[in-house]
Amino acid sequence: MKSVYKYTNLIILFLSLSTAAFAQDGTLRGTIKDAKTKEDIIGATILVQGINKGAATDINGFFSFSKLPVGSYSLKISYVGYESKIYEGVKVEAGQVTDLNLNLQESSSTLAEVKVVAQRLTNTEVSVISEIKASQLVVSGISAAQITKTLDRTAAEVVKRVPGVTIFGERFINIRGLNERYNTVQLNNTFAPSMETDMRSFSFDIIPAGQIDRILVFKSPAAELPGEFAGGVVKIFTKSIPEQNFLTIDASSSYRDGTTNSTFYSPSHGANYWTGFNSGYFDLPKSFPATKLEINNAGPAQLAQIGQSLKNNWVPVKSTPLPDMRFSLSSGLKFDVGNVKVGNVTAINYSSTYSNFGMQRNDYGYSSILSTGKPDVVFNFLDQQYSTAIRVGVMHNWAVKFSNNHSIEIKNLFNQLSNSQYVDRNGTDIGNTWNIRSFDQVYRGIYTGQLAGKHDFNDGNTKLDWVAGYNSSFREQPDYKRFRYLVDGNSRALYVPQGAAQTFNLGRTNIILNESAITGGLNLAHKFILASGKDGAKGKELEFRAGVYAESKKRQFDARNLAFVRANSSLYNLGGLPVEQVFDPSNINPTTGVKIDEQTNPNDSYSATNVLFAGYVQAGLALGSKVNVVAGARAENNSQKLDSYDLIGKPLKYDNTVLNILPSINLTYNFTEKSLLRLAYGQTINRPEFREVAPFSFFDFVNNRNITGNSKLKNAEIQNYDFRFESYPTPSEVVSIALFYKQFTNPIEVVFATGSNPNLSFENAASAYSAGIEAEVRKNLNFIQATGFWAKSSVVFNAAFIASKVSLGTTAGLNQSDNRPLQGQSPYIINASYNYNDTQKGLQLNLSFNVIGKRIYAVGNNYGYAYPDWYEMPRNVVDFTFSKKVYKNIQIKGGVSDILNNNNLVLQDGNQDGSFDSTKDQTIQSYAPGRVYSLGLIFTPFGYK
Repeated sequence: MKSVYKYTNLIILFLSLSTAAFAQDGTLRGTIKDAKTKEDIIGATILVQGINKGAATDINGFFSFSKLPVGSYSLKISYVGYESKIYEGVKVEAGQVTDLNLNLQESSSTLAEVKVVAQRLTNTEVSVISEIKASQLVVSGISAAQITKTLDRTAAEVVKRVPGVTIFGERFINIRGLNERYNTVQLNNTFAPSMETDMRSFSFDIIPAGQIDRILVFKSPAAELPGEFAGGVVKIFTKSIPEQNFLTIDASSSYRDGTTNSTFYSPSHGANYWTGFNSGYFDLPKSFPATKLEINNAGPAQLAQIGQSLKNNWVPVKSTPLPDMRFSLSSGLKFDVGNVKVGNVTAINYSSTYSNFGMQRNDYGYSSILSTGKPDVVFNFLDQQYSTAIRVGVMHNWAVKFSNNHSIEIKNLFNQLSNSQYVDRNGTDIGNTWNIRSFDQVYRGIYTGQLAGKHDFNDGNTKLDWVAGYNSSFREQPDYKRFRYLVDGNSRALYVPQGAAQTFNLGRTNIILNESAITGGLNLAHKFILASGKDGAKGKELEFRAGVYAESKKRQFDARNLAFVRANSSLYNLGGLPVEQVFDPSNINPTTGVKIDEQTNPNDSYSATNVLFAGYVQAGLALGSKVNVVAGARAENNSQKLDSYDLIGKPLKYDNTVLNILPSINLTYNFTEKSLLRLAYGQTINRPEFREVAPFSFFDFVNNRNITGNSKLKNAEIQNYDFRFESYPTPSEVVSIALFYKQFTNPIEVVFATGSNPNLSFENAASAYSAGIEAEVRKNLNFIQATGFWAKSSVVFNAAFIASKVSLGTTAGLNQSDNRPLQGQSPYIINASYNYNDTQKGLQLNLSFNVIGKRIYAVGNNYGYAYPDWYEMPRNVVDFTFSKKVYKNIQIKGGVSDILNNNNLVLQDGNQDGSFDSTKDQTIQSYAPGRVYSLGLIFTPFGYK
């Protein structure tokens, strides 16, 4: 309760500061068009005379000045080839938006060069909407400005607000209901590295929200886009040249129900654990044998020494967690070196968070349900799961603009996430009562760096851009420990296997993954004027584009499975000693105690490479102002190779080298300047991931399953069809509706490898399809009321409704759940938010809602009897945020995340009546993560607006 009072007092203190005086200001915005053709003028310069404030129109001819002091102004409008014009007496009123529709006349004589005093922004809602409208592809997106309206802290939380996008497992992206394997992610136009041992996808939780400039999700194929996707290509752009010099300090704290100030347990760790870096505490000792053979050949005394060299850290550390802490420092710098403009954006992020919740975990058999009406209980467990996450991130970007036509950028991003977890599991398994515990520590991190350039020639008719990049990623799981007590009434005994090692029962696993890649790409575009329009109207134009892209990627994966067994079954006498006493060095001996044994198999390590060479040609034909056609073809030659071994040590070499030719066409018809229609078709592919073809077998303790790769997987092929109508009533508003259909050949699905439920693998299904409809609305509510409450309000709504079906085929589907939706596909996805923004009072409120339809969490089978699919059930998520300026450079921000705190629920329809009811059907998994209350302070010493 003390912490609650502290937070209450803190809130009252901050709100009391809100009585500070505010400058009376308003917003001035508008569009600039050609007076004759009515076409938008891009890059026109607007200067507010007297206060020396300027802007440039974006690709829709739109400009905006926020927070201008109340008064009457003169605007000077300039653009090369047009007559400069001054608009007098433009009034700005307190708390109001002044909209202008301005025109420029084409000049009859050559004008002197006009100096652009402002740059085009990319991180505002209007700029992202403008970019989407101007694109010839089906694309959705979200801006940094929209991100700031929420408490989203990572890219995973941000991207789920994009139409048709959901997040699986809190970090993997699903687009249009297709799971993570069907989506490609790029960071600043180069492929994002992977840190996952078992998943194909990029982990979105590794990127802090504050480092994002914008996210675009391309949903229709094009020759210029990567050819490997079915759901979409996600492009994450980090921040670049700032508008002005600035320094921002953002500090916040969070209180989580059920965790903060409650009893908490965690694995023991070293003194510098708070940094988030691996200090070596969890690593195997330097003197530890490098191979399994050395352990097998060790004598009894030496074997005891090897076992004693490992830390006796089998007991969790008890503590009381403080509130979550988040801190970021970001700065922007602009300066001139002669005629060269230089800009820098640097951001440093740190966070430390805790979570603690109870989780039901159950499993059932259904061999007798038809006769008894009840399933057979396999296990019933209740987990208490304690997790700690420490995030460290640094972004350091430079941009050099030599002129309006030539610029170079250097972008660097490093992010690391340390996840610590302790699970205390209690319950029954096949008639026995157990207390099972696991200790896990995972370090994940990425570095990605790019050197990129953009160059315009021939009055902007010829454009060249290029990028060279290097990225690396790692995932270290140095000491993943599990043990179990057999419980009998009030007594319990540590389960110590006899004979062969059983790592999943009593052992520790060490897994190290390292991956690196070198990338490079070049794109050339040239515009040809085929025919001039009459009276200045747009005529026929042909834009030819061509490009190449290459990537060379390497991965090294190594796992070691270490376990303990009874040294001598007949002499073993440790009985009911607790685990920390069993692993006392004196009890690691060759007679009465335990000894180390290694279960590592030859297939537990692999080396892999992937070399991609891609090239494309594309032509865009503009038939006046109404019709645009973009058609092209992309060639991708991809060579994926993996070296490992089978269980008996025989070398296994996987080589999947394929050349694919991928055609695409995108058609746009503009009804008016504010509405258009898009039609698209394209062929794409989906390749297996390293982990899916590697023979490595891994026991997933949390989900109680084994996962094994399949070296016989083939590429999947996808035919994509898209139709979308878009309307833009104003530069900040969108109304769109889309239809899509995808046909898959050889899709890769997760299946049961044997008749035992816990063993999963991967297979090519015969075919599948996915079809759906998407809608999006972004609307200002000033049509209700020109001034006042509604004039300051806006809403965002998007939804997707999807149907899919997969047919595994006669072989793969023989004993599997077949003719079902694709795994991970939701039948519907809904996002909605309400935003209130009072610029005069510096107050902003946001209420957001998200829900997804039930989706297959894991597939079922038909070995002997029907074992139904696991379905993740819908979960309503409501968040509230607020921000309040309390002084010209101080802002408070807070809110409540996951207000409803609905259960994360996975059900199994045991009676197979097609209805899912938590009171009647079997609960496989259930937990509520707890709502989070946040409060923070944003301080901008300079650069505030």
